[in-house]
Amino acid sequence: MKVLSQAEKVNLIYTHLVGKKPTTTLKYPRRLNRILYELEFGQKIKETDKVLKNERKQFKIPFKWKGVMRKSKKKRRQILVFYLNIKNEIETPKLYPIYLENMVIIRNKPYEVDPRSFWTLGKYKCLLVKEIDRRPVSNLDYSEIKARGDATDSDEFLIKLSLRAMLGAVKKQMGKAGLIALGILAAVVIGFVLMNRGGA
Repeated sequence: MKVLSQAEKVNLIYTHLVGKKPTTTLKYPRRLNRILYELEFGQKIKETDKVLKNERKQFKIPFKWKGVMRKSKKKRRQILVFYLNIKNEIETPKLYPIYLENMVIIRNKPYEVDPRSFWTLGKYKCLLVKEIDRRPVSNLDYSEIKARGDATDSDEFLIKLSLRAMLGAVKKQMGKAGLIALGILAAVVIGFVLMNRGGA
C-alpha cells in the first residue's frame, strides 16, 4: 500500500465499491463523490432491488378510477386531473373542462394547464395538481431545483445526503467538541469538491 499514490488508492476503493475501474475521463472529485455515494447508498440500493424483485404484486388502479380514466380518452376539451389536496390526500381523479386553452377551475380556484406538464399513466394523459400551487407538478422547474442543489443527479445533493447520514451515525457516539470538529471537516470536504467541480 505504501508504494501506491493517493489517486491509485482512491481508484482501488472506487473499483472495490462500484465493481469496475473508473474511466480516465472521470475526474478525481467525481470519483470521491461516487465513493461517498456507494458507501451511503450502495447497500440500500441492493436491498431495494432485492425487495422489488421478490414483490410479485403490482399496484392496481382502483376500480372506481378506471371509468373516469377511460372517459378521458374520449373527451377532447377535458383533462384528467389527479388532485393532491392540502390534507396530503390523493383524491379520486376527475375530468375538468379546459378554459382559454390553459386553465382548469378546481374548487373555484384557477389552475394553469401546460401541455409540457402532462404525465402519462399507461394509455392516459393526466395532470398532477397540488391544491397549494397554481402550476401543475412537472419537470419544468428542473433548472431551479438544480440551482438550489437538490437535483438527484447533482453532486452537492449526494454529498449533503451522505454527510447528513454519516453525521447522524457519529452523533450518537461523540461529544460536543467532536461534533464541532466533524462539522468543520464536512465543510472543508464540501468546499473542496465544489471548488474542483468545474474540472469534472
